[in-house]
Amino acid sequence: MSYTYTTLKTSIKDYTDNSETVFVSHLPDFIKSAEERILKEVDLDFFRKNVSGAMTSGNKFLAVPTDYLASFSLSITNSSLTEFLLQKDVNFIQEFNPNPATTGTPKYYALYDYQNFILSPTPNAAFDTELHYYYRPVSLTANKVNLTVNNVTGTFQANETITGGTSGESTTINTITSATVFVITVPTGEFTVGETITGGTSGATGIVVSTSADITTTWISENAKNTLLYACLIEAYTFMKGETDMLQLYIARYSESVQRLQNYAKGVENSDAYREGLVRATKT
Repeated sequence: MSYTYTTLKTSIKDYTDNSETVFVSHLPDFIKSAEERILKEVDLDFFRKNVSGAMTSGNKFLAVPTDYLASFSLSITNSSLTEFLLQKDVNFIQEFNPNPATTGTPKYYALYDYQNFILSPTPNAAFDTELHYYYRPVSLTANKVNLTVNNVTGTFQANETITGGTSGESTTINTITSATVFVITVPTGEFTVGETITGGTSGATGIVVSTSADITTTWISENAKNTLLYACLIEAYTFMKGETDMLQLYIARYSESVQRLQNYAKGVENSDAYREGLVRATKT
């Protein structure tokens, strides 16, 4: 079994026996905090990504991916050969090539700001690039489903907030498939079939007919579901100011689970039987 956003929210409410409105409204925060905890504690290959791009001749900057956290390597293709750039700090880059108008084959790069790398020397050609980097995966809370409505009055708009008149739930329309079918981010709770939804920008209204099932998962929610669950429960029970002994139990369960995940990251992802031999347990 793996978790979707919907089933994970249900598990958190069931474990804590809490469906209070304010608590439920913070479920996305608990899940995001849990994902952040795992991201920073375990070095999984899942958190690595490769993207290809190209430099611009005469431009000392190279755009950083929006989900970038840290570099593993940056390489260029130069005369059909792959050459890796050395990562330095910005001071080194600017001292090495104090005049950005001086161009050549880049040898070094540094993170200039959250949007750009700075290169040195300034590229003299549009070199193809490959960046291998540590990235932030899309959160489980960003799952999307289809919302079907009827009796539409007005015109709904993409990226506007819609709110249910009965449930009080709200979310964002990501894409408008047709006048009566929208792709929406899964709300914290659930819209009620038959209730009226209203567009926050357009003022358009419609009656909820149905929502499709939330079937989207992430690598963590599929392969480390216990780690994710107990990390969420730590956040949720801290918010509730629950009993210390129960909070300690959740922390212990999380620690056990994250240790197994760390063993996987260190012992399975980064080795193979040909190079390292089979992993064998110590005889007792």
